[in-house]
Amino acid sequence: MSNIKTPRLVLRPFTMKDAPRLCELIAEPEIISMMEQPPWPYTLADAELWLRGLPSRKERKQAYCFAIEIPRTGIIGGISLQKKNSDLFDLGFWVGKDYWGKGYANEAAQAIMAWGVNELALTKITVGYFQDNPASGKLLQKLGFVATGKACPINNPLRDKPVACLGMIWTAQ
Repeated sequence: MSNIKTPRLVLRPFTMKDAPRLCELIAEPEIISMMEQPPWPYTLADAELWLRGLPSRKERKQAYCFAIEIPRTGIIGGISLQKKNSDLFDLGFWVGKDYWGKGYANEAAQAIMAWGVNELALTKITVGYFQDNPASGKLLQKLGFVATGKACPINNPLRDKPVACLGMIWTAQ
């Protein structure tokens, strides 16, 4: 898996050296509360465990996970294409709080979607976003995703009750 370059970013495979920064960025309630079933509190050991599992998931062609990096700044988030409950790949992403509202998620998502089409011959990509996260829904619409009309409840350790995850799909032109 090689690096993906955009005008402002480099998407590159995570390494074990990324564990401290990964933990620093992701261990925020505003990040964790929008993720599907993360551990909480999120620790360095959680980051290391997740990173150790990436090579086997890639070898099985189940997941392709990239660090989102600003050159000379470092990691600002993560993005992936992974199979969850179907043969279709699902887009997942998060960006550290200090980097919200700057278009980085959009730029990274466009790049990984193009990579998925070119490298994995994907013709469809699925995604879900929490009902109470309209910013993600707007971003996904800009990327060309359309609502499937399906929703599923997701448990999250920072929420009192399950939250609806709204399904969307993208089809290559």
